[in-house]
Amino acid sequence: MKKIFVLFGALVLTFSLVWQGNSYAQFGNKVMDTPHNLRKASSMGMPLTDWGGICVYCHTPHNNNTAIEAPLWNRSTPTGPYTMYSSPSIDMTIASSPQGVSLACLSCHDNTIGLDQIINVPVSSSSSASGTTINACSQSCHTSSNHVAGLNFEGTNIGTDLRNDHPISVTYDPSVDPKFHPASNGKVGNLPLYGSNHDQVECATCHNPHDETNRPFLRISNANSALCLTCHDI
Repeated sequence: MKKIFVLFGALVLTFSLVWQGNSYAQFGNKVMDTPHNLRKASSMGMPLTDWGGICVYCHTPHNNNTAIEAPLWNRSTPTGPYTMYSSPSIDMTIASSPQGVSLACLSCHDNTIGLDQIINVPVSSSSSASGTTINACSQSCHTSSNHVAGLNFEGTNIGTDLRNDHPISVTYDPSVDPKFHPASNGKVGNLPLYGSNHDQVECATCHNPHDETNRPFLRISNANSALCLTCHDI
């Protein structure tokens, strides 16, 4: 009987590891073919340090930046200063500066920190970061007339003036504006909300940085404004 239990346990463990491995492979492969694969950009001649892996440009298994609401974050916290979205027609509360996971996105997309500047450099690497920003990439290779291998960096330099972008770090509260759909269990439809109370609209509410099935990294297709209408009731 003991041998049977040991064999059963071994089979369960093997199945678990195989499933996790396949899941990881599918997850990694999605990033591999997107502009978020900065190692690919480096191999094509862009002035970025090749750290020897894809995930390392954003994630580290040890001593990560815990100030940002992103798993095992390997980049510094951007400091702006930022000019936030403002409009007399918005009733929900907007924070005075970007919060949570939006800071993870802005650590690349506000163009103040080099794309290859990371906190923990892989032990096997003797390289040093070039500090190349999005602006440098788009000017050198990724222009409207020269989209190298489809890696288009145009329009990704959001900068620190966020007034002309969709508001982020917004407390999602339909009770103050009836033209929004209700939230449930930290989501609006299938779109996640963030923060300690799971009620904050951040960049990752609409964007999934690991999957570009719906460009540009949208969580769901916006055909017929489906993404917009998940929250907005017009």
